[in-house]
Amino acid sequence: MKMPAETLPLKNGKTCVLRSAEPEDAERMIAYMKIMLGETPFLLRAPEEFDFSKESEAEVLRKRRDDPRALMILAEADGEIIAVSDVTPRGSLSRVRHRAALGMSVRKDFWHLGIGSAMMEKLTAHARRAGFEQIELEAVSVNRRAISLYIKYGFRVYGTRPHGLKYPDGRYADEYLMVKTLNPA
Repeated sequence: MKMPAETLPLKNGKTCVLRSAEPEDAERMIAYMKIMLGETPFLLRAPEEFDFSKESEAEVLRKRRDDPRALMILAEADGEIIAVSDVTPRGSLSRVRHRAALGMSVRKDFWHLGIGSAMMEKLTAHARRAGFEQIELEAVSVNRRAISLYIKYGFRVYGTRPHGLKYPDGRYADEYLMVKTLNPA
């Protein structure tokens, strides 16, 4: 699904642009992911595990754009991608068509500026219009900033996945399973 570009005023007085991710963003998206994976231990992949080619990333972006029920949004400032979020169907089978998955990441330099909140509002509104009845996500249990944002937007923890992530040094991190029930549009 495509979302038209819009300018978002940030809490620091600057602006960024929110818009749909496009296949042409593939190279910059790969650069963004390499930065993100190096900045935070809260994402699924380690930096060295992100080995998408420009062509394969473009195909992922094309599929998201062309899926009427999915929406991938990026935020950009000064020509750089600074945040990415998406809502995607959990599946196409009749018994799971009512469920969507949500993912979000924001570069550390841009935390606390309102980008996550703006993206959450866009994704939730899209999910309602697309006919989803609930949005689901996983969050590392010690990622307090993200969990606070999700709770602010109506998500609740419904379970914990013990040892959901394992780090190279042998440490584990639990994941919270979170859900938000949507009212019809």
